[in-house]
Amino acid sequence: MSQIKVRINGRGNAWPILLGQDHPFYDRTNYEDLANASCSIIKSKNKHPTEKDMDWDLMIDAGHGAVQYLLKNCNRIPEAIFLTHPHIDHTLSLDWIVQSYFKLNKKRYPVYATAPCWDKVKITFPHLAEMVDFKEIIPYQKITIIEVEGVDLIPYPVYHGKSADGATMLFFSIHDGQEIRKVLFTGDILCPLLRKKDYQTIENIDLLVCDANNRFPYPKSNHWSILNGLQNQRSEILSDFIKKSSVESVLYPHLNNQIADNYCRCFDYFLNKELLLTDFIFSISSFVELIKPKKAALIHYSGSEDEKYYEQSILNSAELGLWIEDQFQKSNLKTKFIVPYVSEHIYFL
Repeated sequence: MSQIKVRINGRGNAWPILLGQDHPFYDRTNYEDLANASCSIIKSKNKHPTEKDMDWDLMIDAGHGAVQYLLKNCNRIPEAIFLTHPHIDHTLSLDWIVQSYFKLNKKRYPVYATAPCWDKVKITFPHLAEMVDFKEIIPYQKITIIEVEGVDLIPYPVYHGKSADGATMLFFSIHDGQEIRKVLFTGDILCPLLRKKDYQTIENIDLLVCDANNRFPYPKSNHWSILNGLQNQRSEILSDFIKKSSVESVLYPHLNNQIADNYCRCFDYFLNKELLLTDFIFSISSFVELIKPKKAALIHYSGSEDEKYYEQSILNSAELGLWIEDQFQKSNLKTKFIVPYVSEHIYFL
C-alpha cells in the first residue's frame, strides 16, 4: 500500500561550506550533503522508492544539488515544482528539470509560484518562459493541485529580505486514505506575514519543515532564528532591528511598484491595522508555541552568525539535535524536533 511522506532532497543553506573551509554540520566529501534545502512530498510503496514504485513527487524548491539527488536516488522528474522564493539557491536546478521534461514530453512543465517570484526567476532563466506551464499561487488563497489527486495548497507570504519578491511559506493538505496530512514548508524566512485566522488554520499540523539558519537572532541575514535570544532574553540585535525597521519595510517585497495591484491587495489586512513589528514572529520557538506542530524538521542550518555575533560554536547534526532537545525539554510543547539527514523519509506520527 502506498504511503505519503516527506523526503529531504537537500538540507543546506546557500553555501553550506565555503570553498577552502570546513563546516561541522556538512560533509564536504559528500555532494548530497552540500545540496541546498529542497524537499518533496512523495507517495510511494517503499521506504526508499525507485522510479518504478513512485506514485508521484511534488518538489518544493530546487537549488544546487537537487538534480544530482534525483539522478542518483530515483531518476524521475517530479510531477510539479513549487518555489518558495526566487533566490538562485532555491531555483538553480529548475532549468535542468524543466529542460528534461520539455525535451522528453514536448510540453510545458508545471511550476507553482507567486507572480512576483516567477517574474524574478524569469530574469535568471528567460528561456524557461516558453517551457514552463506557470501556475500562479496567490497569498492566502487555496488552490487544488491538478497534477496529482487529493492535494491542496495555501501559500502564506513571508519576509526574507527586499530581494525575495513574492516569498511564501507553503501549506499543503494531502488526502492519505482516511487521513488528511498537513505539512508546512517555511522556505527561507525572517518573519511570517500571517493574519490571526491563518494561525488557526495551520494549528496542530502534522509536520513543519523550517529554515533553521541561526540559533540566535541576526535579522540582517534575513533569516529567523531558533530562539529569540540567549537564556530566554530577547537579543539586543533583534530589538535594535525592530526599533529601526517598520511594518512597511517587511511588506516591501510584496508591495513594491513592480508588483501588480491585484497581488498587493492581498495585504490590506496589514495596511488597515495599527500593527507594530513587535507583533510579528522572528523565531522558530515562538512560531512553534503558537501552531503546535506534531513534528518539526530543522534544515538550512549555518550557525556562522551565532559564532560571529554570539561567540557560540557552530554545531554538527547530533549536537544541534541535542541542543534543541535541551532548549525545549522544560516547555510543555509536545512537538518532536528532528534534524533530518539528506534522503531521510519523514513519516507522519
